[in-house]
Amino acid sequence: MNTKTSELLSLVLGRRDTLDAEEVAALGRLSVETRTYAHGETIIPAGPTPNESCLVVGGMALRVQPTRSERGVVSAVHIPGDFVDLHALVLEYLDHSVVAQGECKVQLVNMEQLRQITRDFPHLTRLLWMLTLIDAKIHRAWLAAGATLRANERIAHFLCELYARYDTIGLVNGGSFAMPLEQKDLERLFGLSKAHANRAVQELRARGLIDWTRGKVTVHDLDGLETLGAFDPTYLEITQAGR
Repeated sequence: MNTKTSELLSLVLGRRDTLDAEEVAALGRLSVETRTYAHGETIIPAGPTPNESCLVVGGMALRVQPTRSERGVVSAVHIPGDFVDLHALVLEYLDHSVVAQGECKVQLVNMEQLRQITRDFPHLTRLLWMLTLIDAKIHRAWLAAGATLRANERIAHFLCELYARYDTIGLVNGGSFAMPLEQKDLERLFGLSKAHANRAVQELRARGLIDWTRGKVTVHDLDGLETLGAFDPTYLEITQAGR
């Protein structure tokens, strides 16, 4: 069923730069197909690029690179407001799948509509391009964290990143945000053993930095968590004006 887009895309792009009324109206005219996927369902399979681009509007999705392992390797975590495959506008083949982590709600936008946006609105084109570049910066930050941080520091860095990304779209309440990932999923994200991941999270709890209960993370000491994880949010390109 086709519906109109929510205000989420305008909100996300508006956090990057000021949108004028015509740009907001153009985004509002995008027609979408809304779908909900159950945990573990494939939203976008690896292979030839689809005819639609996928905007996450609820829950969480994982970008999974195929490997010899049946589960693959997680190369990105997507939350509401993320366009998970804008690069498909210019690529012919996707080297990854996008999979629901918990229940995930998405809006599919026909690629031709997005191409029309790029023809008519240069400023929106630059902002959409920025989203793909931020995806790449996040990936590089993950690589750097994996090469330089210990397990508890890597998890601290990851939680700081999620906090900042959720806060950008107004989904942090009282220091808490939704966490569809479970602690056991840290094995898959960071290549840690279950015991190592559990010890690292327990250390963050013991320091009074976080609580991680089923489905929710609460950050009690953001400054302390950022210090432990050597977290610098500038790679997320969240402008002061957009906050």
